Amino acid sequence: MICDVRRHLDLYRGLSPQLDLALDYLEKTDFTALSAGKYAVDGDKVFALVQEPRTAERSECRWESHGYYIDIQYLIAGREQIGFQSTHALAVAEPYDAGRDIAFYKDNGKGFFTPLEPGGFVVCFPHDAHMPLVCADAPEPIKKVVMKIKMTEPNF
Repeated sequence: MICDVRRHLDLYRGLSPQLDLALDYLEKTDFTALSAGKYAVDGDKVFALVQEPRTAERSECRWESHGYYIDIQYLIAGREQIGFQSTHALAVAEPYDAGRDIAFYKDNGKGFFTPLEPGGFVVCFPHDAHMPLVCADAPEPIKKVVMKIKMTEPNF
């Protein structure tokens, strides 16, 4: 897991060509002008999901992880908290669904939560269970982009 801000995107260049493509897209794209939807960067290897969800109380959110994709969750507007802990610390609530590349876990009341403000981002690797969309103080609408970066070997 990585948690940082937009001005530090360059620190993560060179780790992989696909990550570099995602970082370039984050750096050069005006997301305030894009509506919610899926935007291809490199087919199914790298793409962006622009989302306009509403945050919620922790009790209404779920832990999740992915097998093939690394997430870069980048906040455009609003405030959000994202929780993290190892997938090994959690009991499976819904087994891995290969078609959706996602598994869900039961909340064990643990983990740590990092606040995000516009320009903040987190990188979630497949072994990182993460709980997105947790409200900072009270539920609110947000705008974010989730960059999806495909790995060659699955985590499951």
